[in-house]
Formats: sequence, C-alpha cells, structure tokens
Amino acid sequence: MCKMKGAQKNAVVQFYRVECNRGSKYFADEDEASAYFDYKTACGFGAELWLVRRYYDEQGTLVKGEQVLLESESDDGFLSLLN
Repeated sequence: MCKMKGAQKNAVVQFYRVECNRGSKYFADEDEASAYFDYKTACGFGAELWLVRRYYDEQGTLVKGEQVLLESESDDGFLSLLN
C-alpha cells in the first residue's frame, strides 16, 4: 500500500478523471472535468468521466479506492449516468 503525502491522515480524497483514447487527465473540480470531457467529445474522441475516491487510514496509508463512471461517450453515441 502507498502512503499519502501532504494531506490529512484518516481522509477521503476525491477527484475526477477524464479518460479518452488520447490519455487521461485529472481534476479536483467537477466543472473543469466536465468541460474537458465536453471538449474531448466535441473533438470526436470517445471519452469517459470518472469520480475517483481514495480512503486513507490514521497512518496515511491507502486502504481503499473506488471509481464511479459519471458519463461516457463512444462512437456509438452518448451515455450519461448522472441522472
């Protein structure tokens, strides 16, 4: 397991990841991540918007991680999982 650097111990760290066939990019802000997702899909790339959470214990050790797919667009069309 990895140790957390520069953050509080016993914490939950949340961020957003946009994945596309051109690579992944990470964001702390949902609006920025959504804008980047929209940009990539407007360029014609398949993309996915993920919410990522990492859970750390009192010693700052990563104990759990989870990912939730929020939106996805492929060549077949758009799929939204938000509502």
